[in-house]
Amino acid sequence: MTDTPEVLTPTRMATRNTSRVNYMEMSQGGSDDAFANNDDAVFRSPAAGTRGRKRRVAHDVSDLTLSFSNMAQSPSKRGRPRQSMTGIARPKTTRDEAQEAKDSTLYAAVKSGKAIPDVVENWIERYEENYQLAINELHQFFIAICGCRGVLTPQMSATMDYADIIRRMTEDFDEESGDYPLVQSGPTFKKFRQNLHTMIHTLIDKCKSSLMFDNRLMDGIIQLLTGLADSQVRAFRHTATYAAMKISSALVDVVIDLTSVKEKNSKQIETERVRVKQNATNNEKLDALLLKKSEIEEKTDEVRQMLQYLFKSVFVHRYRDGLPDIRSICISELGNWMQVYPEHFLEDSYLKYIGWTLYDKFADVRLKCIRSLMPLYKKAVALAKLELFTNKFKERLVSMVLDKDQEVAVESCNLMTLIYTVFPTLLTVQDCVPIYELVYCNHRTLAVAAGEFLNTKVFQNAKKGGKTADANNAALIKDLIQFYIEGECHDHATYIVDALIDTNYIIKDWATMIDLLLGKTLSDKAELNLIEILACSVKQSATGESPVGRSVAKRGAPALKETREQTDDRVRLSEILIPALPALLRKFVADREKVINLVTIPVYFHLDMYLVARMQNNLVDLLQLLEVIVEKHVDDDLLNGVAEVYYTLSMHQTVAAQTEAAKMKMIDGIALQFQRSATRLLNNNTMDDEDETNLLCSIRRIKAFSRYMDLRKWDLWDLALKIVVNYDKNETATDVTEAAILILFMQLNFDLYRLVKEGESGKGDNVKKLRKRRDQLLRNLENTIQYRASGVEQAFLALCDSFILFGPQLETHSQKVNLESLIVRPEDNIIKEIHMFLKLNAFSDDSTTTAKLSQQQQIELMHKKRKLVTQFCKLIIHGVLPIKESTAVLQYYVSNYTDFGDIFKNLLFKCRDLDFKETGLAVAKTLRCVFENLLAEFNGTVDPLSETFIDLRDLAKRFASSFGNDYRKNRYGVAMMHKESIDFAFENYDPESNKPPPNLLFLEVAMEFSSKLIAQDKNAIVDYLEKKSTLPIQASTKDTEWDAYNLYKNSLKEKDAMDDTSSVRSFSTVTSFRSTASRGRGRGRGSHRAVPFF
Repeated sequence: MTDTPEVLTPTRMATRNTSRVNYMEMSQGGSDDAFANNDDAVFRSPAAGTRGRKRRVAHDVSDLTLSFSNMAQSPSKRGRPRQSMTGIARPKTTRDEAQEAKDSTLYAAVKSGKAIPDVVENWIERYEENYQLAINELHQFFIAICGCRGVLTPQMSATMDYADIIRRMTEDFDEESGDYPLVQSGPTFKKFRQNLHTMIHTLIDKCKSSLMFDNRLMDGIIQLLTGLADSQVRAFRHTATYAAMKISSALVDVVIDLTSVKEKNSKQIETERVRVKQNATNNEKLDALLLKKSEIEEKTDEVRQMLQYLFKSVFVHRYRDGLPDIRSICISELGNWMQVYPEHFLEDSYLKYIGWTLYDKFADVRLKCIRSLMPLYKKAVALAKLELFTNKFKERLVSMVLDKDQEVAVESCNLMTLIYTVFPTLLTVQDCVPIYELVYCNHRTLAVAAGEFLNTKVFQNAKKGGKTADANNAALIKDLIQFYIEGECHDHATYIVDALIDTNYIIKDWATMIDLLLGKTLSDKAELNLIEILACSVKQSATGESPVGRSVAKRGAPALKETREQTDDRVRLSEILIPALPALLRKFVADREKVINLVTIPVYFHLDMYLVARMQNNLVDLLQLLEVIVEKHVDDDLLNGVAEVYYTLSMHQTVAAQTEAAKMKMIDGIALQFQRSATRLLNNNTMDDEDETNLLCSIRRIKAFSRYMDLRKWDLWDLALKIVVNYDKNETATDVTEAAILILFMQLNFDLYRLVKEGESGKGDNVKKLRKRRDQLLRNLENTIQYRASGVEQAFLALCDSFILFGPQLETHSQKVNLESLIVRPEDNIIKEIHMFLKLNAFSDDSTTTAKLSQQQQIELMHKKRKLVTQFCKLIIHGVLPIKESTAVLQYYVSNYTDFGDIFKNLLFKCRDLDFKETGLAVAKTLRCVFENLLAEFNGTVDPLSETFIDLRDLAKRFASSFGNDYRKNRYGVAMMHKESIDFAFENYDPESNKPPPNLLFLEVAMEFSSKLIAQDKNAIVDYLEKKSTLPIQASTKDTEWDAYNLYKNSLKEKDAMDDTSSVRSFSTVTSFRSTASRGRGRGRGSHRAVPFF
């Protein structure tokens, strides 16, 4: 039976002892008739019996030939029949035969992607010489690309039904492996899908003239693929569906080509008929053309029947398959057919499948639906056919802009923009509101897509801004202001600017904005919002920076084009705003909310414009107005903005020469005012309300400039220090003390900077003076924190920053200046005070007090708490405190994860990068601390099934995950964690008492880290555990009091050596244990020594 028969007629080869497949008859009937179109009824959702993604019945004669009827008796287990199969017996496929089959010409070409057209040409030649061997090779190719090891002999191809062939191949399929070429990764299979696509299209293209219509080739391919696509084996079903859909796409191309040829033929016939009528000549050529027309029509009908059969037999059942990628393939290809062949596929009977699949639970499938629809709405000729579909599924399409998958939401926004463009009356206001709100979302790509919709609907006629105002843009800017106000998202102008700046000209039409602000057509509220939009536009145009929370990660330096655009924008905004800014400041100088945004604008000017364009008068006007602003206002944000402007001007060498005198004069004035007020306080120790207000105003002004400028010339140190010590006015104590602390700290910064960077003369005396000032400040800050005096929050921030400023990094500068004497190492008592301050102010349970605050106040309070926690973490990261001190915050990892989770994660990652070993010790110390608190809370006995202990194990799991998957890199840190845990568990253990140690339950916590160990270290830890326990194995396994010991020890064993019956805890504990143990297999190769300290 293994020999190839000498004579086998082509008819028998093509039909498997049956008549040739009639695609038209097989594709008719059924509830999902692709050509039945009853208007609205065509979009009705499928019935429950067909809507679910279940495998269709094998006897569905409307879809398959009778040759597949044998598959109805499918085995209960995948590919394993319960009884002997009918058919010709064959020896079991050997591994060598399977490898030879996979290395066949067609498979190797697709796998490598090389010379695919040549390989197809060679196969066609073999097909013409020996049909039987060639078709067997092609069938073997489709079996091989599914990842099946089975070998299909020519005799099997010739005599067996396709159902029996598929059953035989299922036997040889490797059920243990979930990989097959279509889903495998790596360089070998990276382009497998694309290569398979190329191979199928090349084959169909080269066969479309003759072989496709020989009653043999396509029948065999289609029946084999439809059978495989119906298989319970995922690899068969997935790969066959992909191949069938690609064949359908290739057939669509063939139909399009035939249609084009038919059109040319029709024109030739008309021309020939006219010629024959005029000349009354012989009509042989016309007869030939008519015969050709008949052949073309016959071929077109036959290809369409193949398409319809594949659609009914594969697509209709697989578009709702349980595997998401199969559904994606079907929808993606259907969208392609609609785009290239709308005459046939752009019908409601096909569109309904995309509409139904919009509700798919997998994002990639929904994304394919949206992307399939988008090209259709760009075709004017297709709009009439899309109207009913759009109305039917409008509600779903609108809701998808809020899809949980960002990419789906972005594409849905783009689709809604297209829909509004072609059907402007379709969307109601309620439909548009969700898209409007997305302009303020954190995801920049989605916000930009929503901005495009807004542009299309509201700002279609925007023009590019110039140096003069534009009346058309003025009306649009008013609309923008109204949109911003109605959005009720105040203080978020930077988000709407970022969403529109790349697509809407009016965002950069600064000339028109200035004209509106200097005019009288806007209300006070509109002016305020327009100034905010103007300031945000100027900032982003000059810097290219997106708002906080919406930044887009960009690798490398900005592109040349992007840099050039920023430079051009900066020059243009400088030309427009430098002359106009003094007028704006003069008009709004008394309005703090408006001026606070206007004073940020000069920071982004191209300062050379003041000289090149001869705008010195504008600079003088600006300086005068800044001085007026400082005199009139004492708002911290506003004063900081003015100080930053002076700093920016002073950094430009040429401009600084013209602004230095005005700057010094202004600082002289506010410094003198501060000195007078402070002296009056210190001398008389009595102040009236006016004196108190003057002191507060003057110290706020000095504080603002101390952030940007060295104020040593005015010698304010002693006055500020005395204020920190002596000021006790209840009403203003906090504000005045915090300002004085900041002035002192910033002065220390500038003093140290001069020593390190500027090579200041008299370095020895300056070091002593700096050390004295440092000690003075630290002593007062420590006292403020200890006694919870006024300004304690700023004192904590300044103390942590001072420790960092005078930290270990100063040793690197000792070559230039001996700065080692300035290094500060915090004492134990101040570290304890810092811990206590954090516990009371950041981690205390103040839910009752917080509930009384407004939402804005709660946000501000949380911001302050996060700032305190971040400040402490900086001490560890910069090496001021040892890594073990991170216990102070890590013990709150679970309980406060919502508020500080990102900070905790970054701290762990930074600590791990600094020292793996110390990080392991810190983690062990943290878990030990929490465990000891539990013991104290429950009087020395902790229930391992209690919620509090489960939370502790959850904390351990989170710590374990932070170590990452590089076991060898983390091995010392994890090993130290286990060692410390064992030491703690057997602390105060008396072997003679026959009782377990009091902390033994802690081993269940340490068990969460067992999966992070390599095999060699596991053995070492087991030895160390047994050495510490000094307990006979028999006693420990029988006594339930040693459950934690047994669980921990078993978690250190390899997976194959573990006993499923070793569990002694409840089901939930066992489940957790097994899940961690299964991850604990060592990944090492070769021999490695265990960690030496065991």
